[in-house]
Amino acid sequence: MQNSLKDIVAQVLSTNDIVDVISTHLQLKPAGGLRFKGLCPFHSEKTPSFSVDRGRQAYYCFGCERNGDAITFLREHNGLDFREALEELAGRAGIQLPAFKGGGRSNDGQRAELLDLGKAAAAYYCEQLASPLKGGTARDYINGRSLSPETVERFGLGFAPEGYGNLTGYAKGKGLSEALLESSGLAKRGDRGVYDTFRNRVTFPIKDASGNVVAFGGRALDDNPAKYINSPESPVYKKSRVLYGLYEARDTLRKTNRAFLVEGYFDVLRCFDAGIENVVATCGTAVTPEQGLLIKRYVPECIIVFDGDAAGTKAALRAIGILTKAGLTVRAMALPDGNDPDDYIKAHGADAFREMADDAPDFITFYVRMMASQTNTIEGRTVVARELFEIVAEFEDGIRRDEYIKQLADGLGLEAHSCLSEFAKFLEERANRSVWQTEEPESGPIDLCREDRDFVAILMGNDALFHKAKEELSKLDLGEGPLRDVLNALFSGGGISVLETEAGKLLFASSANVDLDVKHPDDVVDERIVSCKRDTLRRQSDGLMEAIANAERSGDIECVLKLAQEKHRLDQEIDRSRN
Repeated sequence: MQNSLKDIVAQVLSTNDIVDVISTHLQLKPAGGLRFKGLCPFHSEKTPSFSVDRGRQAYYCFGCERNGDAITFLREHNGLDFREALEELAGRAGIQLPAFKGGGRSNDGQRAELLDLGKAAAAYYCEQLASPLKGGTARDYINGRSLSPETVERFGLGFAPEGYGNLTGYAKGKGLSEALLESSGLAKRGDRGVYDTFRNRVTFPIKDASGNVVAFGGRALDDNPAKYINSPESPVYKKSRVLYGLYEARDTLRKTNRAFLVEGYFDVLRCFDAGIENVVATCGTAVTPEQGLLIKRYVPECIIVFDGDAAGTKAALRAIGILTKAGLTVRAMALPDGNDPDDYIKAHGADAFREMADDAPDFITFYVRMMASQTNTIEGRTVVARELFEIVAEFEDGIRRDEYIKQLADGLGLEAHSCLSEFAKFLEERANRSVWQTEEPESGPIDLCREDRDFVAILMGNDALFHKAKEELSKLDLGEGPLRDVLNALFSGGGISVLETEAGKLLFASSANVDLDVKHPDDVVDERIVSCKRDTLRRQSDGLMEAIANAERSGDIECVLKLAQEKHRLDQEIDRSRN
């Protein structure tokens, strides 16, 4: 059923030209070659940034980064579900869709099974944590974090025992398939079959806004260098659209009208444990526009809480633009001495945290303070002002814009009238930017690696380099990520419709639609092939490090020596690849 559905989707997409489909909803104009451009229907703009590539049958907006194929467009533009969009395109092409009943599992059926699996896995991990024989180490660790039993139970913390077949064996005993385990990300496939993803870790169920367990986070209880790991994306879990703690925080968010946005699982747990329940966290990603809109559903104001080191400051500055664009009033608080909320509340208490929150500055004041080292000169103040212009420009309310510009001027020691005048020029310049400009905005739903985009764009436009890359890379383990997914799709002759992750679709669509001018594309491809090979060797070396540690624990000295020799050989090869 699943394969037949894929075949039908491919048939429907192949008989519907994406330019014809989208042209029935908005005006597109030729932009050279097989590319067309128009005003994006998904966000307000005066200059076209919405690009459609007929050759790759994909669209991409350089303003809001919406992307996809003809089905995706109809779903997002017309508010259709997958089946409805497929039926509309099939009707356009005169294709009769089958009734898809009884022959297998539909997307909805698979989603239901994955949610049932998430619930069962959460219950299993809780049982392991409570087990007198198995859960002692994990209980000691959680007790060491000084969390109340009520908080531990409320968030369903659990324990994934050491070993490769615990959850998989339990799930198989419940009649759950290996394919479902793999699809959920709770299991991976190796040479000897599927094995548990989470091993010897405290587990954190990640829930959607309805309370369904859609993924897990795991904290290592040993010296594993990967201290935290998270479930990969799945049909029920998109990292950019989920916030940890949101389900538990919903009622308090509505009552308080403001949200605290923190980074880690224990930051959320500590806040709840201290009675601060209007708090959510990202799931191992930078803040995304989808998450900003998700917060906006519940509250009008968001306070970003971060430790005051350079990385935290940079993340907070980036998040400000995304959250303000979502329509939120944004404030930010930097905790002293590099503390995170967990450490700060344990040391100083909930009341001190609340007092800091009440005094948290608005984003203009915060931005100016954080950039103080750059505002000693007129040039530096001008740069900071224009950076803030980018954020303020996202507000549709003209009065609100002007008030923020006046505040900006005051904070930077500039004349208010001049700032308002320059801001007006800035808005005009932004509206008149050339439609042919290929530079995308810095922020978007998912971080887009421009090196990956340029590499893929070259392969899409150069047959010789495409075949060279295919020969060199198709047999390599490229590691998880959008580049691997897109290359696999291209090497197998597939398009954007075969990609399952949002990051993969974004990379494909942006690569297909970008106007790229590279003087020496062969050098770019050669360098990237070398770096991919080096990354593969590095992953193999890291795997051997883990295998050596396991052999040492079991006392197998002969195996340790053999693995160490192999790791030394790989490390030498890695060093040679850098020269």
